[in-house]
Amino acid sequence: MLRPSANCLCVITALTFGITGVSAAYADAQDGLVVRDPHFGSALFYFYQQDHFAALTRLVTAREQQRLEQHVAEAELLQGGLLLSWGQHEEAGGIFERLLASAADRPVRDRAWFYLAKVRYQRGHLESAEDAFESISGTLPPELEAERHNLLARLYMDQGRFDSAVAILNQWQGDDAWSAYARYNLGVALVRRDSLESGASLLNRVGTMRAPDEELRSLRDKANLALGFAYLQAQRESQAKPVLQRVRLHGPFSNKALLGAGWADSADQHYERALASWLELSRRDLLDSAVQESLLAIPYAYARLGATAQAAEHYSYALAAFSTELDRLDTTLGAARSGELLASLLVRDTDFMGSWYWELDELPPGESSRYLYFAIADHRFHEGLKSYRDLLALSGHLEEWREKLDIYRHMVSTREQAYAQRLPYAEARMAELDVPAMERRQYDLRKRLQAADTRRDILEVAPMAEQAQWQRLLDLEHSPAWSSPDSAALREKQRVLKGALLWHMDREYKLRRWQHERAISNLDAELQQLADQLERMDGAIATVGDTVVGFAVRIDRLEPAIDLLQRRLANTMQQYSAYLNGLAVAELQDQRERMASYRAQARFSLATIYDRMAAHTSQAPAR
Repeated sequence: MLRPSANCLCVITALTFGITGVSAAYADAQDGLVVRDPHFGSALFYFYQQDHFAALTRLVTAREQQRLEQHVAEAELLQGGLLLSWGQHEEAGGIFERLLASAADRPVRDRAWFYLAKVRYQRGHLESAEDAFESISGTLPPELEAERHNLLARLYMDQGRFDSAVAILNQWQGDDAWSAYARYNLGVALVRRDSLESGASLLNRVGTMRAPDEELRSLRDKANLALGFAYLQAQRESQAKPVLQRVRLHGPFSNKALLGAGWADSADQHYERALASWLELSRRDLLDSAVQESLLAIPYAYARLGATAQAAEHYSYALAAFSTELDRLDTTLGAARSGELLASLLVRDTDFMGSWYWELDELPPGESSRYLYFAIADHRFHEGLKSYRDLLALSGHLEEWREKLDIYRHMVSTREQAYAQRLPYAEARMAELDVPAMERRQYDLRKRLQAADTRRDILEVAPMAEQAQWQRLLDLEHSPAWSSPDSAALREKQRVLKGALLWHMDREYKLRRWQHERAISNLDAELQQLADQLERMDGAIATVGDTVVGFAVRIDRLEPAIDLLQRRLANTMQQYSAYLNGLAVAELQDQRERMASYRAQARFSLATIYDRMAAHTSQAPAR
């Protein structure tokens, strides 16, 4: 799981477990893994490309087809982690329990115990989750080891065992970032349980830590903000302001820090200092509740300083600003209730599915978009939007497969035509191949070689050219001129040539006999291969028609299955849409109610000032 990013720190006390942790931890755990099954390698390819839906699909398919014999445990571990990250707790838990029952490899068992503990923790089974954590006998990969400590600390906090949580954090020697998040969570929990000093110690440690990146700098600001407001609630303003001043002036938490610093000065009756913070804050986006509160705090400070005219002027400005924003909010609420907002949020999004750490890059253009920041920052809305996005992508995926069915039908039809056209030619060619006759000829050749070997017939194993030369030399002896006195020189030459050829054939006899023996043996193998091929051809001819028909039947069955899935998806998407629209409307309604409340306060305060000014004027002595 990734550590919460800076723009999601608002939900840090409710940590979720995303798929990216599975990626990082699995990559660390499988360093040096040799892939022996191509289908497992295919799943890993998509896994490391962050296309987790394709990876999960290929894993499930390969397992059903029993094509992962060399990576059974690794494939199950990866599939369980992917299912867990998709929220399929029961399926993931079943896989991890099965791994624990069968895996002999200790690292695999430890990772299975870890994921099983994670499943149990997410489902609220704290005691069984703790037992699973304690069953881990070795050291996990670095990312999982850090998450294990963090989860244990969270588990102890959920059980109210804060001393145990503090102890595990103090013993932590791992990743500083993970420990910083855990200390922040624990510090907030202790403050909420009225253990201010213990919580302040942890928050102060996070608030003063070295922060090399934006993520940790944001966490440091958040810790200082939480500690500063804790001091304000405890009426320890003198301690609150130095802590709040550690928050960056232009960070994501600077607005609330400026507001808190102003209230700290106001509590000490340093209204001029309070005005400096609040006036800076009032120039920022009015949608922030801290900015809205500053519009009321500024005239309050002026009134406390006796500057009634300035107070009235700022109350009037606040009243006008709140009224304008309320009109805009009413328009946005109308769009949210009609369902237009949800569609506009994803209008520029890609259809890539399964990226668990996906975040909305930009809001749609328009005046109403600025009101959606706080809705999107809500953990429930953001997670629901990711799920809705995946449902949209899955719907597109199914529609794409529906279009592919027509392509597959065309492929099957083409194959049927090709089969019908090629079958007569193939059968004719097969009929020409008389394998038994070939085997008889091969048998005769072997018998001839054996006979030649018995009588050492050098002529039998000689090449055809040498046999022809030998025959020509013999034919000369039957020539009519052979016995004449003039042929004596010819007869001598013939005798020499016969001797030379005979000597050459005798010398080459053993080599040629071995070559013939090898050729006949090779012919045995080739005839067997030919027989096997013909048998397979017979089987293919007998079954290819049924195979093609079987493919056509499977394709025809897929279309209603896709229709059923799309109907279920449409129903689920409708429910999700209603749920997300409800969250957006609720958030916008909260903003409207808060804005209306502030407008009412501004109106009442302005009326009070006018009443006092009128009363003061009427009581003034006439000149």
